[in-house]
Amino acid sequence: MDLYAENRAVTVPPLQTARLTLRPLVVDDCTAIAEALGNWEVTRWLSQAPFPYARDDAKAFIDMVRNDADAAHWAIDLGFRLIGVISVKPDLGYWLDQAQHGQGLMREAAHAVVDWYFTDHTAPLISGHFAGNAASRAILTGLGFTDTHTETITPVSSDAAVTLYRMALTHKRWHILRSAAQ
Repeated sequence: MDLYAENRAVTVPPLQTARLTLRPLVVDDCTAIAEALGNWEVTRWLSQAPFPYARDDAKAFIDMVRNDADAAHWAIDLGFRLIGVISVKPDLGYWLDQAQHGQGLMREAAHAVVDWYFTDHTAPLISGHFAGNAASRAILTGLGFTDTHTETITPVSSDAAVTLYRMALTHKRWHILRSAAQ
């Protein structure tokens, strides 16, 4: 029986890692999303999340995910509890509850999603990080992403412009790195 079939937001394959289950987002995730993104230390690194972040914002996000046929969104689940979200829309984006930082969980989740992406896609995968977000940069460079250019954007959460470092990972580079790791 599929525990997440009811209230499924979008059909994405569940992905399993050593410690995590990446599963479809469901309405019951709203509280955990609102709590995590209610923390400025998480939201400040995101381009599209408002701050302060409320349960209604999480509900609107889940509704948006339901209607987004061109994206794949997963709840990062640790012991049947959402601790973050990762998506390809078409860029790789992610966030993790601050209480879970520093444990390698996002690296583990991102690795699974990048593997999933390159199973069926040959186009480069794009991502990026804000200036000052060394943890996100370390995840991306660890996966093999390389710098392409910078942009200046204004996140929804603030009125301050920030530098966004754009990065890309090609199918060929991912294949070479995966082969070398095995």
